[in-house]
Order: sequence, then C-alpha cells, then structure tokens
Amino acid sequence: MQTDDQWTLELWHRFGDIRKATFECPGCGHIQSIQDFINLNLDPSRAYKDCIGNFVDQLGCNFSVDSDGDLSDKTRLIVNREGKEIRVFNFI
Repeated sequence: MQTDDQWTLELWHRFGDIRKATFECPGCGHIQSIQDFINLNLDPSRAYKDCIGNFVDQLGCNFSVDSDGDLSDKTRLIVNREGKEIRVFNFI
C-alpha cells in the first residue's frame, strides 16, 4: 500500500513522461500505456484500472479493478488524499 503522492512520484521517476507509463492487465497480461488510451480518445486514468480490451474488441478481455476483484499479487493498493483505497494495475 502506498499513498497517491508516492505512487505518482514513482510513476514520474520510472517513466519521466506520464504518457509512457505502462501497466499490465491482471486478467490477461496485456501491456498497455496511458498513451494507448489517449490514442483511442479514452479517459487516460482508466489505463491503470481497466484492460484496454474493454474498449478494443479483438483483445477479448474485460478486466476492471472496479468489478473483477483485487488480484492482490498483480495490483497495488493506493490511498488517496481523502483516505479512500483505490486498486490499480502494477507498473511494467
């Protein structure tokens, strides 16, 4: 578990450019970036919560941390400034 600020700082240190941040879908293992979501005119904040397969039919995966459980070993738990816990995909 880490704070939202810690997670964001790690993202910047690892990738430098937020659009280059990549995440692994815990459901199917697909690697996706924030830029992939931007390219499809999708909400970029979903890149670390939803498999892009929710929006691209040929991938065949509809995994979402909002509805498919935590898969704790393949996700992270972030605590935002309001104290709410949010599950996100791991960085790759």
